[in-house]
Amino acid sequence: MSTTASELVQDYFEAWNTFDAEQRRKTLEAIFTEDADIVDPDWTADGREAIVDAVGQAREKLGDLALGLTQVISAHHDVALYAWYLGKETEPVAAGYGVLTFEKGRISQARNFFG
Repeated sequence: MSTTASELVQDYFEAWNTFDAEQRRKTLEAIFTEDADIVDPDWTADGREAIVDAVGQAREKLGDLALGLTQVISAHHDVALYAWYLGKETEPVAAGYGVLTFEKGRISQARNFFG
């Protein structure tokens, strides 16, 4: 399992871009705390199992569009701020920012923003 904030952000994006549902589940279970939550402009998920389901549903809606990490803008203590894009980095369908909060080497909160 990842140990740094930047590695956890990378793992988060890896999970989002994994088309195999079982592999995606394994990654999400490894990187999220059991009581983690995600707040997105379009949906929320409370608890790791709800996160697995919600990310799976979102992955289906996104089709073959990749969710890309533009950059980790800053990371300190147990928080990371990053920029993301959907589709091609040069011509994204959408873009925004996100914040991940960590607890004991796992993600405890994810906040996503369009921007």
